[in-house]
Amino acid sequence: MNKFDVIVVGTGMGGSTAGYTLAKSGLRVLFLEKGKSRFNSDFDFIKGHEAESYYYKNKKSQLDDVMRSSGRYSCVIKDNSAFFSKRFRPFIGSGDGGGSAIYGAILQRFSPEDFELTKLEPVDGGRPLESQTKWPVSYNEMRPYYKEAESLYKVHKYSKSSEPEALSEANKTVWDQLKKNGLNPYMLPVATENLDECYNNCQGFLCAKNCKHDSSKCALKPAIEGLGAQLFDECEVLELKSENKKVTHLLCNHKGKIISLSAETIVLAAGALVTPTLLLKSKNMANSSGLVGKNLMRHYIDVYQISLKAHKIPSFSQKQIGFNDFYNECGEKLGSVQSFGVHPPFEVILDELLSKTPLLLKGVVSFALRLMLPMLRGVYKNYIDNKLLIVSLLEDAPNINNCVTYKGGEINIKYRIFKKEKQRINKFRKKIKKAFSGLNVTLFKQVSENKRIAHACGTCRFGADPKSSVLDKNNKCHDLDNLYIVDSSFFPTSGGTNPSLTIAANAIRVGEFIAKKINIHDNYNKREAEI
Repeated sequence: MNKFDVIVVGTGMGGSTAGYTLAKSGLRVLFLEKGKSRFNSDFDFIKGHEAESYYYKNKKSQLDDVMRSSGRYSCVIKDNSAFFSKRFRPFIGSGDGGGSAIYGAILQRFSPEDFELTKLEPVDGGRPLESQTKWPVSYNEMRPYYKEAESLYKVHKYSKSSEPEALSEANKTVWDQLKKNGLNPYMLPVATENLDECYNNCQGFLCAKNCKHDSSKCALKPAIEGLGAQLFDECEVLELKSENKKVTHLLCNHKGKIISLSAETIVLAAGALVTPTLLLKSKNMANSSGLVGKNLMRHYIDVYQISLKAHKIPSFSQKQIGFNDFYNECGEKLGSVQSFGVHPPFEVILDELLSKTPLLLKGVVSFALRLMLPMLRGVYKNYIDNKLLIVSLLEDAPNINNCVTYKGGEINIKYRIFKKEKQRINKFRKKIKKAFSGLNVTLFKQVSENKRIAHACGTCRFGADPKSSVLDKNNKCHDLDNLYIVDSSFFPTSGGTNPSLTIAANAIRVGEFIAKKINIHDNYNKREAEI
């Protein structure tokens, strides 16, 4: 078995970017990915939302394989938030690129105030947790790493001062109305190419034409092909073993075979649901604070539909504009608003409908829907022809009662929305409705849907105090000398916009810190040997 300086668990935005940064410094890096890799010649590429449509094609038994081949997480998690628990497959990525392989490719910086004390008033049994809501790094510290990440992912940024010419007619209509209503829309920063040809079918699944700048394309592949890094796909880390404040080795299931892997440094980047679960499975590792898995955040997301009778919405992505006028409203943190790609295929709507059908009626309803599928699909297509979707991202407060745990051999989550948060949600909705005054707008309330957990974060927060955080400023576990976490688990607050660029920028920052630390250690050992 080859010797490695660093093992990186997970190849999403955090893992791939950190691993690339480490490999670039000359270190020997091994990536471990639970999902299938598209680099393999036998990868069975499933495009589009075919995963959801398999149920209606009487192929439910193949759903796990289909999920894996479409870059989706195939395991079911249990939601214990309500009196009756539910199980669902979260809409997160799996395979090379992780969540970035299916993301909408909007790479936007957090605002400077996101790194300061927030006024979200998080609560732990009535006690304020303000000391836990300030980032241990500032925006100015993050600024150069944001710039590096934007360069690495080839982010196309538009001038905010000029009206862009690339808008679709639908977005142009909304843009003009927002301007008329006194708001300040802007073009979203995108990490894609060949927009007109390809970006019609990328959001939510793998890109068939490789036009999306995800972490697999921009970081993982260059690390492997040009910098000597290696990748073990279909390799699930089962447990971390430690001794004397260091992780000694990882027990893994690699394509059905149990193996043990070790390195001087371990970097976890399996996502804000899986990373804390792995620590909890590993004899409650790195958890002297008791906060591993706690403070789960995932944004409050609503969908607004704007009816534009004069326009037929084209099939390519409409994810073009946004506005942040309510991001920080008189000192109160709210969030951002963006146009939202293309409408989901009808099978996804049917899946939503079925999930809300009483258990006793599910069989009958499913049979009836399959019979009427062609007709219903046509009705749906006509309905969405002149509808533009808008999504709102409202920052949610960290709450110790919202958490990820590991019970009964599966990931469990609990996420509830409390009274003060409901007040903020309603305030944001009213402001958005007013912002779209003059347009025909319908709100589809989604904030209570825990299935909308693509932006999960906060479950291994970083901070200066080991009593109120899992990681230190450089994302090293307080309790262990060689374990780092670079996925969105480290967020102490969720911010009010897409998290991917912040994950990537921080991964570069931490990667450079680890590389410097390892190289200093190696140089010291060489000098000792010479003496």
